[in-house]
Amino acid sequence: MKSVSTKSQSDKKDNPIKIVSRKHPKTHLNAAIIGGGKACHDLIRLLDKDRLLKLNMKIMGICDLNTEAPGFRYAKSLKLPTTTNLEDLLGLEGLNLVIELTGSAETRAEILLKKPSDVSLIDYRSARLLWDLVEIEAEKIDLESQHGQYQESSNKHIQVILDSLPYRIMVFNMDKVIETVNQTFVKESNLTYKDIRGKYCYEARYGLDRPCKETKGFCFLDDQLEEIKTKGFISTYKEYTDENGDSRFDVIIVAPIFDDQGEIVQLLELSRDITERLTLQQEVQKSKTFFENVIRSTVDGIVVIDTKGNVLIFNEGMEQLTGFSANEIMEKGHLSNFYNIDLAKENMKKMRSHEHGPFGKLNPTSMNITTKDGGEVPITLSASIMTINGEETGSIGIFTDMREVLKMRKDLEEAHLQLIESERIATVGKMGAGVAHEINNPLSGILIYAELLKESLKSNTQHLSDVQEIIDQTLRCKKIVSELLEFSRQSVGKTTSFSAKNLINKSLSLLINQALFHDITVNKDIKYDLPQITGDIGQLQQVLNNLFINAADAMEGKGVLTIKAEYSQHDSLFTIRVSDNGPGIPEKLRDDVFDIFFTTKPVGKGTGLGLNISQNIIKLHGGDLAFECPPEGGTTFIIKLPLEITEQSVGEPVFIGMGE
Repeated sequence: MKSVSTKSQSDKKDNPIKIVSRKHPKTHLNAAIIGGGKACHDLIRLLDKDRLLKLNMKIMGICDLNTEAPGFRYAKSLKLPTTTNLEDLLGLEGLNLVIELTGSAETRAEILLKKPSDVSLIDYRSARLLWDLVEIEAEKIDLESQHGQYQESSNKHIQVILDSLPYRIMVFNMDKVIETVNQTFVKESNLTYKDIRGKYCYEARYGLDRPCKETKGFCFLDDQLEEIKTKGFISTYKEYTDENGDSRFDVIIVAPIFDDQGEIVQLLELSRDITERLTLQQEVQKSKTFFENVIRSTVDGIVVIDTKGNVLIFNEGMEQLTGFSANEIMEKGHLSNFYNIDLAKENMKKMRSHEHGPFGKLNPTSMNITTKDGGEVPITLSASIMTINGEETGSIGIFTDMREVLKMRKDLEEAHLQLIESERIATVGKMGAGVAHEINNPLSGILIYAELLKESLKSNTQHLSDVQEIIDQTLRCKKIVSELLEFSRQSVGKTTSFSAKNLINKSLSLLINQALFHDITVNKDIKYDLPQITGDIGQLQQVLNNLFINAADAMEGKGVLTIKAEYSQHDSLFTIRVSDNGPGIPEKLRDDVFDIFFTTKPVGKGTGLGLNISQNIIKLHGGDLAFECPPEGGTTFIIKLPLEITEQSVGEPVFIGMGE
């Protein structure tokens, strides 16, 4: 005998499983085991006397070079024949099966070379399958014996096992003729063993009258034989039409059966109908997709977390609210990234009590969440605890953005306050207009007599200055009266068309020669070929004059006054900018600039009506008056006027702009 190792090995990678078999006229199995390791030990223990008897099997001997191997020693303890000589074992009379457990390709090759031709060989991999089959069969035989049933012959052993499986099992030859099938196959095909054996696989399996390839179908034998040989098996899904014309789905596993030369001689197909399971999966997937679409399309933020605060669902609404992406939160983040964890614990306590609404629910609660950039967003949170079989598995929260709602509330409150203020000021305006009319005539009389008195006191310089003071203060009163009358006006006067350049130049010509403007440089930037402005040129001049004088006062008579005019075709708006390089408006006063009677000028120099009147005039023209204070200093007032105005009329005189 060649010095070939017959020591047992395990988990050794080799060629695909090969089963070398031959039909025997006798059904009694006289087996020899080569390899006396642990696998041998376990197999001998499994094949006790009762099971050997039921399997019609006898262990004739064990061979291993290592006499201390556990299986070898265990066999000796059972008085089973043992040897270290392979040829002695293979020469046993009546031997018809060799079970090779060494895992050695060299040993297997030597066995194939030296064994008698009528002796079958099961290698160590197939032995594992045999082991499982024997164990299952033994259990089945034990169970059936309790019910008075017994399988008579060991040559039906594999068939019995196959019949007990829920899979349809079919073994067919390379010419597609069926060798055998199991009971499940027979039952589900509504045929008998006699009807099936000898038929083509496509006839019994799919009810076809010609091969699957000829019906544009798929054939494992024709299309995937090489892949089956290489991989050892393939697993796939297949759709077909049953006799009722309904689509059915099978999961199919196909494995090869080899001959002594390692060639595929048969294919074993295991299949199971999964139509109901697949249909259920499809329905679940549809429901899941629908659920995901609902969550994804919801404007509100939706978050689902587990009991540890790990985020399981983070929808698009929540992404927009917080600035976090779903991946950031679900893969690396936590609830605490956007939700104060102490507040979260407090809300969970509320949901677990009956004192704050239904148990397990959180009624809408106002709070703030944190955005990715550290900002805070006001939201309303509604939440619920999720349970499965009475155990908490997590919670779901719906986060409603309250920014627009709060802004609307604020706007309504401001509008309400403005309405109250406008009603108060309108009352004052009406009264002021009446008073102005009443005192205007007496003031005119005072002014006339003061002028006459001044003429008569030309030679008396001591009293002449006093009279001049009377005249100056009277003129100041008339100016205030005039502004009050202007303030009470509610409509645009006579409208004409004129150029922006003409409007600006006329306004400047009235002021440029005054002492206040002597040390002021005026820069004009008026775009060429601007369209004509439609409006009351007198009122608009009044606005520009007011802005020019305010700019000169801000610069204390020294600086640069810049005037720019342009027109936007896109929104049909004129824009006139009046800028100075003065100190700018203090930030704390900017909200009060357009308020009535607000002024920063000394007493006697400003009335606080100019900018308010200017703003109302611009609004009557359908435009807007605003200002900005750049960080580097100075102030720019911005007038926006439409190409054409639509004057709004109101019932009775109120302050300009207050009837809106």
